[in-house]
Amino acid sequence: MESRITREAAWELLRKYNKDPFHLQHALTGEGVMRWYAGQLGFADEVDFWGMVGLLHDIDFELYPEEHCLKAPELLRE
Repeated sequence: MESRITREAAWELLRKYNKDPFHLQHALTGEGVMRWYAGQLGFADEVDFWGMVGLLHDIDFELYPEEHCLKAPELLRE
């Protein structure tokens, strides 16, 4: 599965909406966990994609906690 965004661009997009060090570390942890599980579950050819999912999974949480998961699609279209 191919991503339409680079890892570097995803990190910058995440940092645009998240400043708290805890949220940034949480995103990095999510990225690592998703990459690991992708490899363990037979999706080794998709580890970059699943890592990106983990990295961006809470992109809207810091600024929009009441609309978490609802604002993400809008932010990810940038």
